[in-house]
Amino acid sequence: MHVFLVIAGPVLAQTPICTIQGSGAASAFNGQAVTTTGIVTALYSGTGTVQGFFIEDPACDANGNTSNGLFVYDPNTTGIALGDRVSVSATVQEFQSLTELYAVTNITVIGSGTVTPTNVNLPLAALADWERFEGMLLRFPQTLAVTDNDDWAQYGELVLAPARLVQPTQTIDPNDADPNGTTSTGNSNVASINAASNANTLSSMLLDDGRTSSYPDPPPLMGPEGTLRCGSTVTNLTGVLHYAYSEYRLHPVGTVPLVHAPRPAVPDVGGDVRVAAYNVHNYWSTLGGFGAATSGELVRQRTKLAAALHGMNADALVLCEVQDNDVAWPDLLAALNALSAPTVYAALERNDGFGTKPVIFYRTDVLTPVTELYGIYTSTFERVHITQGFEVNTTGGRFLLSSMHPHSKLCDNATGADLDQGDGQGCYNARRRDQCQELVDHWAGIRSSSGIEAQLIVGDFNSYYQEDPLDLMRAVGLVALLQATPDNYTYRYNSVFGALDHAFATASMTDAITGAEPWAINADEPPVLDYPDANIDFYQPNAFRSSDHDPLLVGLDANELVVGLSEVRPEARRIHFRQDVANLLVRWEGVGLEHIEVRDAMGRTVMTEAASNGAAVISGTACRRLLRVAWHRRIFGGSRRTVLRALVPQLTPAPRGTTPIDPCPWQPQRRARRSFVRAELVRSARWHFAVVHFFLMVSLASTFFSLTGHRTSISATLAFTMSLTSAAGSGFNGVNWMVPLLTVKSFNRSLKPTGTEP
Repeated sequence: MHVFLVIAGPVLAQTPICTIQGSGAASAFNGQAVTTTGIVTALYSGTGTVQGFFIEDPACDANGNTSNGLFVYDPNTTGIALGDRVSVSATVQEFQSLTELYAVTNITVIGSGTVTPTNVNLPLAALADWERFEGMLLRFPQTLAVTDNDDWAQYGELVLAPARLVQPTQTIDPNDADPNGTTSTGNSNVASINAASNANTLSSMLLDDGRTSSYPDPPPLMGPEGTLRCGSTVTNLTGVLHYAYSEYRLHPVGTVPLVHAPRPAVPDVGGDVRVAAYNVHNYWSTLGGFGAATSGELVRQRTKLAAALHGMNADALVLCEVQDNDVAWPDLLAALNALSAPTVYAALERNDGFGTKPVIFYRTDVLTPVTELYGIYTSTFERVHITQGFEVNTTGGRFLLSSMHPHSKLCDNATGADLDQGDGQGCYNARRRDQCQELVDHWAGIRSSSGIEAQLIVGDFNSYYQEDPLDLMRAVGLVALLQATPDNYTYRYNSVFGALDHAFATASMTDAITGAEPWAINADEPPVLDYPDANIDFYQPNAFRSSDHDPLLVGLDANELVVGLSEVRPEARRIHFRQDVANLLVRWEGVGLEHIEVRDAMGRTVMTEAASNGAAVISGTACRRLLRVAWHRRIFGGSRRTVLRALVPQLTPAPRGTTPIDPCPWQPQRRARRSFVRAELVRSARWHFAVVHFFLMVSLASTFFSLTGHRTSISATLAFTMSLTSAAGSGFNGVNWMVPLLTVKSFNRSLKPTGTEP
C-alpha cells in the first residue's frame, strides 16, 4: 500500500525521469527504489486496462536520446488526474523490456502542468528510435492510413502508416533494376527488395486502445457500416508510447480523428461482356476440412459468396479453391442462380488433381462454349488448369478463357529450390515458374489447335506483379491488364498489400479490353467479419469479407473480337497402336504428329502429348477407368436420360422444387448433347458389330480348316482370323476392341479467321 499526499512546494531527493530511462534499451536503475517527478499525461484505471498512468518531465534534459516519459504501474489511481504534477516513490523494473515504476509506496500531487506532445513523423530513421520516445506523449501530424486491422475486433489494435504499405515485389523486380525487364531468374536486384521491406517496417506503427481484455464491445472506432476498413485515415493523432507484447504501441489520448474509408461499389470496367476471377477461399462441401467446419458456417459462407458473385454481374466467373468434387460447385451454382433468376449460369469443370479445382460459371444467354473444355494436369501441377473457348451470342466474337492457380507461397514440405530464397518471392517460386512455363506452352497449343488467338487468362497467380512467373508470361508477349500501382491490390499479408490475382491477355485481344480492376471487398475488411461460428456476432450477409482475396473484373468489347472461323484440315496422319494387356498400358506412335489428345467416352482428356513423332503411355489406372466406362456404355438402347446418367456419373435427380443440374455442363446445348449421345450409341454399335464380326470370322476360319481337312491350333485360327478381318477392312486391331472407348485424335489443323463483324 502506498501513501497518497497532496502538498505544495518541491520534493527533494528526486531522480529525474530521463536519468531513470537513460540512453540504452534498459534502465541502469533496474531493481532500485527511486523517487521521481512528472506531469500525468494519460490515465488508465480499472480491470481490462494497462492499470496505471504515464508521467512526463518536459524539461528533464536536452538529450534527444533519452526519454522524458515513464509508465507507472498502479491499479489504484484514485485521487490523481490528467495534468497533475506528481512525485512518485516506487521501484524501477524492466517488465518484458518496458522500463516502468512498480510497487508504488507514495504518490504526492505537488502541482499541475501541461505537456506539449513531441512531434514524430514516419518513417523513423531506425527501429531503435522508438526507445527514445518510450512513455512520452507524441503527436503524429501527418495523415496516417490504416494498413492492418486483423486484431481490431479482438484486441483493439490497428497498424498505421503514412500510406498503404505495398509488397516490395509488387513494384521491384528481384532480377531487373528496370521494372520493365522480364528476366525470370537470378537475384541481382534483391538489395532493393530488402530496402523496400525495411522501409515498410520503419513506416508502420501500432495503435492500441489501451485495453487488455479481448473483444471489447463495441470494438473501438467502429464505423456506420459495422466495420473499420484498411485505408481509413487519421491526422494529428496524439497518444502515449507504451511497450508490451514485444511491440511499441501508441495508446490514444483524447478523441481519435479517424475518417472511415467507405465500402466501394462494383467497379465499372466498361464493355458489353464482363469476366470476373475470384479465389473463393476454400469453398468445401465436406465439413471440417479446409473450409466451413459446421453446417451453419457453410450456409453463411455460401450466402456471402453468392452475394459477391451476384453483385459482380459478370457474364463469366472463373473461380478457384472450390473443392474437387461434384457437390461443392453445384451447391454454389444453385445459390448464384437463385439470386440471378431469370438469368441462368451454367458450369464447366473437370475432376482432375486433388484438394481444390477451378470452375467456370457463365451466362447461357450471353456466351456459348464453342470448343471442348481443355485441361492440363501433369506432375508439375497440384490442380488442373482449364481453358474454354466461348462465342458471344450477340456478335459471334470468340475468345479463350483460361484459369490460373499455381502453387501457393506456403512453405509446407518445401525443399531445395522451392525453399524461400530470400528474394522476396517466398517459397515454391521455382515451382510456380515451372508451372507457368508449362502453361505458356499449353496455351500456345490451344490457340493453334482451336484457331482462336484472343485469350484471357485470369485467376490467383500466387505471385506479385514483378515476380518471376509474371516476368515469364510477359516475356512471351502476354499483356498484363492490371498494372503495378498501390491501388491495384487484391491481397493483404502482414500489413502489406499487393496483387496476387491478375489478368493477362494475348496481344490480339488487347483491343477488346475496356478495363480491368479489382473490387476491394475483402483485403481491406477485418477478418472477424468472415463466416466462422466464432465471428457470429460480427457476421454480415453480404459480399464483404466473403474471401481473403479481392475479385478481379475485366470488361470486353465484343465487337473487337474476331468472328467467323473456317477450319482447314490437312491430310490425316497414320497412328499406330499397341497394347500391353498384362500391364494395361496402351501406347501410340505416329509420324508427323503435332498434337495428340486421348479422350475417354465422356469426352474427358485422359492424356495430351504435344510432340512431333512422339509416343506416350496411358497409365494402368486410366485404362482401368476406361474399361469401367466401357462396361457402363453397354446400356445400349436405353432412354436418353439413362444413357446420360451412365456417361455422366454426377447426374442425380434434382429435389422437388429445385432446378436440376445440367447433366452435360461441358456440352450445354441440347442439340450438342443429343449429337453426343447419338455418336456414343453409334460408336457402341460399331464396337458390338466389330466383336460379332470377329467371332464370325473365327467361325468361318474354323469351318474353312475343317472343310479343307487341315488340323490347326487355336492360335493359328486366330491369326488367320486377324488376316481375314484386316482384309475385310473392318478396322480391327488390339486397341479398337480391347479399349473400345479410347478416342485418339491428331490435331494437325489450323483455324483461320475469315473476317470480323462490323
